[in-house]
Amino acid sequence: MTDTPQPHGPAHDTQISAPQLPWSPSSTIRPLLIVSPVSGGGRGQRALAGVRAAFIRNGVEPIVHHSASLADAADRVRRADRRALIVALGGDGLLGAVAGAASETGAVLLPLAGGRGNDTVRRLGLGLDPVATVQHLHDLTEHRIDLGWVRTQDDSAALGRAFLGVSATGFDGVANELGNGIRLRLGPLTYLAGGALALFRFHGAQYTITVDGRVTRTRGWFVTVANHGQYGGGVQISPDSRVTDGTLEAVQLRGGSVLRAALVLLAAYRGAHLGMRGVTVEAGREVRIDADQPLGVFADGERVGSVPATVTVRRGALRVLAGPRAPALGLR
Repeated sequence: MTDTPQPHGPAHDTQISAPQLPWSPSSTIRPLLIVSPVSGGGRGQRALAGVRAAFIRNGVEPIVHHSASLADAADRVRRADRRALIVALGGDGLLGAVAGAASETGAVLLPLAGGRGNDTVRRLGLGLDPVATVQHLHDLTEHRIDLGWVRTQDDSAALGRAFLGVSATGFDGVANELGNGIRLRLGPLTYLAGGALALFRFHGAQYTITVDGRVTRTRGWFVTVANHGQYGGGVQISPDSRVTDGTLEAVQLRGGSVLRAALVLLAAYRGAHLGMRGVTVEAGREVRIDADQPLGVFADGERVGSVPATVTVRRGALRVLAGPRAPALGLR
């Protein structure tokens, strides 16, 4: 879709003076606001008018682009002025796709909550009200953070896909896929509903996991590779993950029954699963995953392909704005 033309006049030429805001004082370099019309059942689209108005009140008017797809959103970011602030208003999948493109150009990203789970904005301390986030731009600071990168043998992901939160396969992936198919507006409960359905669809797999060359072969329920460590609308699968340490955390659930898998994932909403039997965590810069069945691989809630998959970290690849209390940055 084409950019939405917006009126621009002298009343909107006043620039924001806060030094941490990452665009030029020139009024010709306007933020690029990428909005998903479908994320969160249209949540981002409904918030668009308020977000745009909040930018204008701060003295700068955004260029609005309605994304037709994740690929379209990424392409529009690549064509933007690298000095422009890139603003992504949508779900975690859109934020991940835009982050990947912004890391290529060097532009600064501001993620805004416009989906169902909104895990990235939670972990970056940006709040769930996108209008309030923009209204308080002067409270945000710029950070360089790590970007996750996942590759599969599928044509669409042969070159890799970026992610900010987690890449998951197994029970997690099945729950994600089933949750994405639920048409009811359940918000962050969507993944929980998908997990309930997954109890009847998935019965474990034989995995081969390689973390920085260390190989483990085991039967288990899921493998989740964490960057900021949260997904599914609040599942803290790796609550201590940081996006500035240059590593990923591979969280696995080995052995046990379907009941244990359900209990572990319920406990993960509180980050209380790490001491449970069968749960392991291993940090590394490269994680390779294979299984004895064609399991789907997901990145920030979007299916990118099937195993085998290779997940790597790109240290400090992305410039991002974050709030004063960002768990993924160790800011409480």
